[in-house]
Amino acid sequence: MSDINELLADIARAASPAREDRGKLAALRRGCSEATEQYAWPYIAEYCDLTDKRQRVIWLTVAYAAATLTPDGLVCTGAGNGGATMRRLALGDDHPKDADKVLASFEARFRRLLTCQTTEELCQHVVRVVRAASAKGKPVDVRQLFRDLQDWEDRKTRDVRVEWARGYWDVPANGRGAETCAT
Repeated sequence: MSDINELLADIARAASPAREDRGKLAALRRGCSEATEQYAWPYIAEYCDLTDKRQRVIWLTVAYAAATLTPDGLVCTGAGNGGATMRRLALGDDHPKDADKVLASFEARFRRLLTCQTTEELCQHVVRVVRAASAKGKPVDVRQLFRDLQDWEDRKTRDVRVEWARGYWDVPANGRGAETCAT
């Protein structure tokens, strides 16, 4: 089994203008649906055990995110966790004075993520967040997403829900999300 960095590098190569592999990217984007996920299996098989449903869903979700965001340069290290991403989506580009009201209106969607009990259930919702981030041009730290999905159900070591809540409700020191990205 390989690691997440290898998968992301592989997807970045497929998305590069010199070697653009639209078929591969399309197949990976189809991995987010149970009805069509088998199209992505050949591309994630070397990275995970396809017979382990939880691991397969995690790798499919992360591959979907990378295939969706990489062509637009939105896969960023340091963009924060899922809570920070949801905060950026809620606030948009304006960062209005009444940010608390804007966050409150988006809060139900964010709370829905926090109520997910299983990683598989969370992945279904994460796909929508990734789609929204892509549409609004907001960066996502796919490596952090991978770590968070791996640890979602293990609250003894680290409670990802609490980390996401901090990312969503805490105001960063500079008043803006950490959108400095390193690929």
